[in-house]
Amino acid sequence: MARKQPAQKQLRARREELEAERAQLVAQVAELDAEADVNNWREGGFDDDPADAGSASFERETAQSLSNHARGLLTQIDDALRRMDAGTYGLCERCGEAIEPERLEAIPYATLCMDCKRREETGR
Repeated sequence: MARKQPAQKQLRARREELEAERAQLVAQVAELDAEADVNNWREGGFDDDPADAGSASFERETAQSLSNHARGLLTQIDDALRRMDAGTYGLCERCGEAIEPERLEAIPYATLCMDCKRREETGR
């Protein structure tokens, strides 16, 4: 039995959620990029102490990693918004069936239904 795509009301609500999350991520990326900027660390008063340099390097790498993760989520959100515009949001990219509402609630940028996701994870 074929599942249905989300109703228009649900799509509007999901779009609002995705756009709000997108705005937060854009701000977070800007903040993290500024934190990871080497020039900011050089001006921060760190001397040549190896412990200070190691600590600064660790914090900078952490900020870069978090920024990259946020950028990945932004890409997934942008893709979900494009699917909404194209009328394909909520449909599994592998089998074409509708993605379970509970899955979209938990992961609004999901591209696979649970069955296809399980197959992907198990390599079947």
